[in-house]
Amino acid sequence: AAAKLNHRNIVQAIDVGESGGYHYFVMEYVKGKTVYDDLAANQVYAEHDAIDIILQITDALIHAHAKGLIHRDVKPKNVMLTEDGTAKLADMGLAREAADMEAARMEAGRAYGTPYYISPEQIRGEVDIDFRADIYSLGAMFYHMVTGKVPFEASTPSAVMHKHLKEQLVPPDHINRSLSVGVAEVIETMMAKRRKDRYASAALL
Repeated sequence: AAAKLNHRNIVQAIDVGESGGYHYFVMEYVKGKTVYDDLAANQVYAEHDAIDIILQITDALIHAHAKGLIHRDVKPKNVMLTEDGTAKLADMGLAREAADMEAARMEAGRAYGTPYYISPEQIRGEVDIDFRADIYSLGAMFYHMVTGKVPFEASTPSAVMHKHLKEQLVPPDHINRSLSVGVAEVIETMMAKRRKDRYASAALL
């Protein structure tokens, strides 16, 4: 599935195989760091820097979605930054084809994703997950980048996920007062709890 993708903003999958009882996955080597590395060092991204990275990953999602693939685990650890400033979406480990209803039914009722960035419909284990799940997760990452805080915090993963479902989002410009109203509105639209209230596609985003 990952090898179907060929885009400058996606870590290229090259080959898979098995040797001596070990399964291996060959991919492009990316020299640099992750967005998570910066956030772990308590960096809050300047608005224009965050927009640049988010737009590059949006381009990656446009490509992946056009190929019928939902990533399902967009998060800071899965966004690599090269030394020349190129952002690359990594780790297609949870990706699956949107049209793969057999896989969707097998996973029904189970939450696949990372609690701080997971969409409400993934938490509910819905069968018909679509591309808007990735838009929510990218919005949650965008929020973290410009505020220095994850959208929802709690003491356990299940409590965090409950907040994604039920708790109102604190607008990002209420945390970072220097943030423009326009960017705050974009993030809030990306993170709408009802997916019909989000951007309908990565291209529209």
